[in-house]
Amino acid sequence: MRWIPLLLVACLVAPVAPAAEILELTNLHLIDGTGAPARDVARLVARDGRIVALDAAGTVPVAEPGDRWTRIDLGGAWVMPGLVDTHVHVARFDDAYPQAKRILDVAVRGGVTAVRDMAGDARALAELERARARGEIRSPVIVSSALMGGADIFEDGPTAQMASGHAPGEAAWARRVDAQTDLVLAVAEAKGSGVGQLKIYGDVAPPLARRLIAEAHRQGLLAAAHATVFPTGPGDLVDAGIDSLAHAPYLVWEGADVIPGDYNKRIDGPWATVPPDHPKLLALYKRMAERGVFLDATLYVYKAMNSYPGRPPQPWADVAFAWGAQATKLARAEGVRVTVGTDWFEPNNDFELPHTHDELALLVEAAGFTPMQALVAGTRDGAAAMGVGATRGTVEVGKAADLLVLDANPLEDIHNTQRIRMTVADGRVVMPYP
Repeated sequence: MRWIPLLLVACLVAPVAPAAEILELTNLHLIDGTGAPARDVARLVARDGRIVALDAAGTVPVAEPGDRWTRIDLGGAWVMPGLVDTHVHVARFDDAYPQAKRILDVAVRGGVTAVRDMAGDARALAELERARARGEIRSPVIVSSALMGGADIFEDGPTAQMASGHAPGEAAWARRVDAQTDLVLAVAEAKGSGVGQLKIYGDVAPPLARRLIAEAHRQGLLAAAHATVFPTGPGDLVDAGIDSLAHAPYLVWEGADVIPGDYNKRIDGPWATVPPDHPKLLALYKRMAERGVFLDATLYVYKAMNSYPGRPPQPWADVAFAWGAQATKLARAEGVRVTVGTDWFEPNNDFELPHTHDELALLVEAAGFTPMQALVAGTRDGAAAMGVGATRGTVEVGKAADLLVLDANPLEDIHNTQRIRMTVADGRVVMPYP
């Protein structure tokens, strides 16, 4: 009969449910990220980082002993989803973890709640994401990438510096590949480093690009690439099943008679002779829309390239920016989902906002988006491109409580995304720098 006292003991030591963290926001104007008109909301409630009630939708929880319930009357503030930046590089340093931690803390204070790192030290990024999930650091959600390309791209620059302790091109997340590479093993090792997608960077011929994309998908990873990876062009990548193309100016090579095999030729694009509405480009935009390929336009990096500290003048960048802005406009008109990526993400100091806000403004001012279209690009569509659209990117019951609270209406002026009262990341209030 020993089972009776054992059962009693088990009952006595049964775990107690942890206290819940409940955030209640009242009296707000909501832009939910879906493209629907803004609306007034009396109450938004999040429990343990998830939205559980939005006026009549969902269910308001019943407070239990020990629950921590925070109520904030927003007094008519504007609330939208937290921003999503689909093109950052925050872990490209030798001391990757502390540097990235600092940049990401600034980012979340500046309204960015999710980022896609497009090549960095995957070890540091994986640990940062674990620390974020445990609530140990302030950070956006991180989806990281494994970079793969030919030998030339690992000769110098950032690609040769983001895997300390490894020879350039020999890390699982920064891999030199060619036609003889065991791609099943290479992609498996990349996935094991904690990345969520494969990035094809350069010096990759079309047959190898097709194999890389297919293997990434077979192993459950997304696949992204520069819009041209030399000699593989945009149309080749779209036909091979790529999920995202980065850098709108590099779409120009779709209209070129010959695409060079040298990745360094990317700055020699035929922007003066191939217009953004060239018939080959218009056909490309249509195929991208039909196949659900996202465009990570990264206009800001070209607009700002001539203001890089210590960098010599880059006259080609101004031409590339103007061409890329028009291509982005035409692609959106064709139905391509554009996302908000910066490439140059971090501000010059810890008290400025991430350049995500600048990219939003450029979509409106240079690429002809309405403010609402830009906000959808920087929230819902960015989350979808990163593979987290089921849980983030819009303000809906059941999704993560990632919110940007503003003192002015961004639909009237896109620059109002910079008038930040607070960010809410996974239900936690994060205040901006004073």
